[in-house]
Amino acid sequence: MTGPEMQVLDNECHPDAKIIKHRAGDLYDLISCSKETVKPAGAWNVARLISNKGKIEFWLNGTKTVEFTMHTPEWDALVGASKFKSMPGFGKFSKGHISLQDHGDKVWYRNIKIRPL
Repeated sequence: MTGPEMQVLDNECHPDAKIIKHRAGDLYDLISCSKETVKPAGAWNVARLISNKGKIEFWLNGTKTVEFTMHTPEWDALVGASKFKSMPGFGKFSKGHISLQDHGDKVWYRNIKIRPL
C-alpha cells in the first residue's frame, strides 16, 4: 500500500483484467498500458521497470507500456483519483524496497535482477 504496481496477471482468464487499469502491463489503478503485449498464461513474459529520479517506465515483452513521473502535481492528481487516495504514504517514497504481490493465484518469477542506473 505504499508504492506503484505494475500489474502482472492473465488478461484472458483473471476477473480483475475486465477492469481498465487493472490489466497486465498497467500501472495498477492509475494508467492503462499503451499497448497490450502480455503473453497467454503458461508462457513467460519479460518485464522491465526503470526508475530514474522519479521517472518510471514499464516495459512488457520489449514494448514500453507505461511511462510516468512521480512526485509531481500530475502524479498527485492521478493518485487522488484512484483507490489509493486514502493511503497517505502511497507514492511518496523516493527509495525503498520492491515487492512481488499475489492474491492467491499461482504465479512464477525467474531471473530477477536489480541494478543501479
